[in-house]
Amino acid sequence: MSSKSKTKGRSFEYVVRDLFSEHFNNKFERVPLSGALEYLKGDVYCPWLPEFPYCIEAKHHKEVPWNNLISAKKSSLLLDFWKQTCREADKMKRKPLLVYKWDRSKIYVCWNDEIEIGDQISVKIEDMYFKMGLFDDWIQEVTKKS
Repeated sequence: MSSKSKTKGRSFEYVVRDLFSEHFNNKFERVPLSGALEYLKGDVYCPWLPEFPYCIEAKHHKEVPWNNLISAKKSSLLLDFWKQTCREADKMKRKPLLVYKWDRSKIYVCWNDEIEIGDQISVKIEDMYFKMGLFDDWIQEVTKKS
């Protein structure tokens, strides 16, 4: 990853950290050492909320195309992000949560639990299943239930 890409990714992790801190009234942090620690995976976590159910992965990419989700199956960038999120969530024994955006887009989220929002897309490809929607809609629903 180039230095510019790392900076973009790190900056977005701070954005995600701040959004979660604001909505959950608790201080979230970036995961130290970019997830290199065996006992702490993902990109953003809350050390003061051990019961927080999600392992949060944050991705900001130049573009995140949806048009090839079904035809690409194994090489879609969004599917690669989701697979990584699931692997890390599994290690943490948490629910996977992918927060992503591309240049000049709104922030989106992918999840696979019982949360339902008004406008969402459900994706099932082979053994993968997740829902996608706007972060603002998802966070509003999640914080209502907390």
